[in-house]
Amino acid sequence: MIGMEALGYLAARVLTCGIWVAAGLHSLTHFEQTAMGMASRGIPASRLALVIVLVMKAVGIALLLANLYVWAVCLVWAAFLVPASYIYHRKFVTPEGGIDFMQYVLFWKNVSLIGGLLALLLLDPSRPNWLLRG
Repeated sequence: MIGMEALGYLAARVLTCGIWVAAGLHSLTHFEQTAMGMASRGIPASRLALVIVLVMKAVGIALLLANLYVWAVCLVWAAFLVPASYIYHRKFVTPEGGIDFMQYVLFWKNVSLIGGLLALLLLDPSRPNWLLRG
């Protein structure tokens, strides 16, 4: 990539990291509260799971910013978002039949993130031949 394409690809990688930085910092600075919230949703060994999630976020951010294994980070993050969206945001219809708009928006935010990650994956010139080529 040269010129504007390279700049656009860099901007897409940097901007994609924003949500992961914000979420990671919040989880880190509110570690116990976040782990308890995970446990309340049935996530086993929530403190260990949270550490794994924080490492996944930090390593992914570093790799995206360094333009290394972007395709792999996108696959891992997208795979993470599917169960996370289901566990945290699937209950956007209230018992009264209304919509919990915040959960609805957060669910679709995650779906949109998956779309952006797919685009980054496709733009990564270093992705392996077996991955969505041809």
